Amino acid sequence: MNVIVLGYGNPFRTDDGVGPVGAEAIVQWLEDEGHEVTTWIGQQLLPEVVLELEGKDLAIFVDASVEQYPEGFRICEVLPSADLDGLNLHTCTPGWIMHLAMQMNVNVPKMIMITISGANFDFGDSLSKLCLERMNNALESFKKYFAHIF
Repeated sequence: MNVIVLGYGNPFRTDDGVGPVGAEAIVQWLEDEGHEVTTWIGQQLLPEVVLELEGKDLAIFVDASVEQYPEGFRICEVLPSADLDGLNLHTCTPGWIMHLAMQMNVNVPKMIMITISGANFDFGDSLSKLCLERMNNALESFKKYFAHIF
């Protein structure tokens, strides 16, 4: 399977860096399983990633959230959304990326969002212990999810 994993967040804002860290963990697992994987890492999701979706079977987005999910993370399928929250640093969501790709006639792969609840967004360059635990739990849950949908 040809997969792109997109991890985004600020690695200097403690748990906001879980997107890139989590993405790298997923990439490693997928490669170990024999999948062809492309990685995209950034501080924010950008419209240009639409061009990276072409030819992929699956796109996996990984990001931190201030929202506290019961399990410490959330895994869900991305649905297209034309909604934008103004022009700010968090304008582009995976749903909006999907919507844009459809408008551009890009062949849109199945898209999955993994959101991990952060505990600390202060300045710092490592994840909090709680966020790291949540990320590891999300990874294990994703492995089961992936096996179930494919």
